[in-house]
Amino acid sequence: MEAISIYIHVPFCVRKCAYCDFASFPGRLTQREAYVEAVCREMRAQAAFFGRRRVNTVFLGGGTPTLLEGEQVARLMRDLRESFDLAPDAEITMEGNPGTLTRESLSAFRRAGVNRLSLGVQSLDDGLLAAVGRIHTAREAEEAVALARAEGFDNLSIDLMLGLPGQTPQQWRETLERAIALAPEHLSCYSLILEEGTPLFSAVQEGRSAPLPDEDALCQMDETTERLTRAAGYARYEVSNYAKEGFACRHNIVYWECLPYLGLGLAAHSDMDGRRFYNPSDWAGYFHAVAQGDAWRTRESDAQERPFERMMMGLRMTRGVDAARFARDFGALPEGFWPKTLARMTRGGLMERAGERIRLTPRGMQVMNGVLVAMLEENENRS
Repeated sequence: MEAISIYIHVPFCVRKCAYCDFASFPGRLTQREAYVEAVCREMRAQAAFFGRRRVNTVFLGGGTPTLLEGEQVARLMRDLRESFDLAPDAEITMEGNPGTLTRESLSAFRRAGVNRLSLGVQSLDDGLLAAVGRIHTAREAEEAVALARAEGFDNLSIDLMLGLPGQTPQQWRETLERAIALAPEHLSCYSLILEEGTPLFSAVQEGRSAPLPDEDALCQMDETTERLTRAAGYARYEVSNYAKEGFACRHNIVYWECLPYLGLGLAAHSDMDGRRFYNPSDWAGYFHAVAQGDAWRTRESDAQERPFERMMMGLRMTRGVDAARFARDFGALPEGFWPKTLARMTRGGLMERAGERIRLTPRGMQVMNGVLVAMLEENENRS
């Protein structure tokens, strides 16, 4: 059977960030034990259904997983090892917010098996951190890195956000320089996406927030990111991700390659053996579903969506899409699905063939959304 990855959603947080539309809930820490028990119960049920599969990567995301107690993380990992065949070299990532870490908790997470830490730093400018509702300061973020190193974490990722309200190219450069000085093995540099329904969306729309950076400023930030990361020895392997050699995030590559993964916990999504399903995103709904032994709900998808999704996800990576695997799965090469668009993009220097892979050129990466829109339009014209 094909190996899988496992995502475990941890929906607890201290305070909801102004831009966050994830399934996370402040003020529920007294329910951590009950939630861990529910996830473990779901885990056992899924293992009984899918079999004792080899697991190559595990990712505890949130929310703020570092709000769990060490023994609760250990319980999750014990049950995972009992239910599945966890690979000896499995990458086990835990997301965390700098304001929630202590030496004791980090030590407990290490003992539980966590070997990769992803810190949601977002900015090293205190004014910007406060503006988007983060609970930590720049100094606390730097102290969290030092604590993680002291407890033996040698695979550390720092998440940063660009395009924050009022952020200038100079502020972004200073944040990135300070982050690089911390010498993490991995950097994620994401552009802010304003999600409708979030407090930040309303504040920007109503003029109660500083305006978002314009396109010229964002281009400067992108150029700064490319220049500084390359000079510091990081290789860009995905649109927003940079890593030292050997430290690309194996778990996220599973998503971009459209490989099988099992999501556990509230609001988690899965793609297993051609079946897509998801868990209820409300607290009561998830607990009720687990109690009934039916936490997951099938998400129907048009078979025509799969080829485009494979291209959309794969083109995010600098290595691109495995054309031979695409042909095995869908009966034709990508050129057979989008003959006009791919030919035009190749002639225009936005796309290229590299052996068995189709990838965007550096210039193509800058206009990736336009490439995808053109592919969708060819889909519509064909139908």
